[in-house]
Amino acid sequence: MLLVGTADGLLDLALDGEVIRRTMPGADVVAVSGDFAVAGGWVMALEQGAALPLPEGLAPRCVAGLAGGRALVGTTGAHLVEVGGPDGARPDASFDAVPTRSTWSTPWGGPPDTRSVAIGSRGVLAGVHVGGVWRSGPDGWVEVVPAESDNHQVVVDGDTVAVAAAVGVGQSDDGGDTWHWSHEGLHASYCRAAAIADGWLLATASTGPGSEEGAVYRRPLADPQAPFARCGDGGMPAAFPYNINTFALAAAGSLVAVGTPDGALFLSEDSGGTWRRLAEALPGIHCVEFAA
Repeated sequence: MLLVGTADGLLDLALDGEVIRRTMPGADVVAVSGDFAVAGGWVMALEQGAALPLPEGLAPRCVAGLAGGRALVGTTGAHLVEVGGPDGARPDASFDAVPTRSTWSTPWGGPPDTRSVAIGSRGVLAGVHVGGVWRSGPDGWVEVVPAESDNHQVVVDGDTVAVAAAVGVGQSDDGGDTWHWSHEGLHASYCRAAAIADGWLLATASTGPGSEEGAVYRRPLADPQAPFARCGDGGMPAAFPYNINTFALAAAGSLVAVGTPDGALFLSEDSGGTWRRLAEALPGIHCVEFAA
């Protein structure tokens, strides 16, 4: 099943495109992970159908589901807050104490946000826009991708970590200790989304924040020196007149999904080799995720 967050609620879709369920109508659903979503400015526990409060003054930007009915929420101001536990919302004090925090800011001068969160084999990975990618550990948080890379999404599968950034795509095969960065094969280096499929790294690239030329690419995971190849065939366009944004690309095994702001949804069952249109004319799609 595929979870699709739209400008008019959350859709549960079968892989033949059938709508199984629609929830939270009228809400902008901008991120989803497991049993949690960011919708209408709230963190929603989907099973309970309830909003989970955050500390005053913080708004959610991303979420990663955890075990035991808990989730880790990235917020405005570049904070991390655990929700769903018996003690309510619990800010990560060690992340708040990262010494370079005072230097983080967006390109337009505004305060940073925690834009993406992933749970890896070596710890939590938090992507701050714009403040780098940080990994948790027994001695606190360590910067694994510098702020100047301007990261937009971090994803992880075991020891493999991928980052989509303004300077291209980073791949680490050791949990974030060492990296290979490249934009070879991309028509431009500005990347908003990444996903790790069975044997392949996928990313979206465009000419910039207000792009009129975006595309989806893939590269073999086992060969990070190889150039990226553009995805797209009769089932999905090879180019889009906009960015494919953070969270609008997702993978699980050999399944890959791409959602667009004008409501089209595409599915690949061979790690991005071939595609078919799963749905169209949906409310604008903000995020996609395969349900476990």
